[in-house]
Amino acid sequence: MAFTIKVPCSSANIGPGFDVIGLALSIYLELHVSTTTSPSSDKPKLNCAITYEGEGADEVSLDPEVNLITRVALYVLRCHNSHGFPIQTHVHIKNPIPLGRGLGSSGAAVTAGVVLGNEVGKLGLDKARMLDYCLMIERHPDNVAAALYGGFVGTYLRELKPEDLAWKEIPLSEVLPAPAGGIDTGIKPPEPPVGIGHYKKFPWAKQIKAIAIIPDFELPTAKAREVLPETYSRADVDPGRV
Repeated sequence: MAFTIKVPCSSANIGPGFDVIGLALSIYLELHVSTTTSPSSDKPKLNCAITYEGEGADEVSLDPEVNLITRVALYVLRCHNSHGFPIQTHVHIKNPIPLGRGLGSSGAAVTAGVVLGNEVGKLGLDKARMLDYCLMIERHPDNVAAALYGGFVGTYLRELKPEDLAWKEIPLSEVLPAPAGGIDTGIKPPEPPVGIGHYKKFPWAKQIKAIAIIPDFELPTAKAREVLPETYSRADVDPGRV
């Protein structure tokens, strides 16, 4: 069996919509996936072999326990009692999205990983449930919702019940443990609550085009957030209506 997964990059924090509004753009991360049930003497680790071309080719790991896309797929599979890829799988990744440059490369990778886990595991998850899994990793809905649904989207996290609030405090090292999905980990990872995130698509005029200015250096999101103030005045947020 062979299939292709295409996930767009995105720009988020649009206007005043910090962590809320995202826009999918027409640069696509592609996974070309092939599976086989034929026995092989050269069985890959966790039943998954990776090849890669594109941005960051010299730094992206081809180990399925380390590569973000397959690591996320393994998380989804482990939540459904499969410790590795259920059948021998080859994933060829074509990535034109610059890494760490503000175009949602990690959001696209996380989304692609969730879709990959759903497809190879034949789990039948709908997009709303896949968004829950994305949010267990990415924690902010703007990039992943734009990547999953496409278009111009507004997103929000629902108010959680007290018993569900604990997921927000689970460190990513427990959601994506190392080795991720390895048969020796044994412990089933935490599953996301149902309906963590919601979205609404906004209209977008076809005449409006996006221009991305891509810096020649990487800047992790966590570092970028450190320069922002803790609070904003109403005048700063909405200068036209003060």
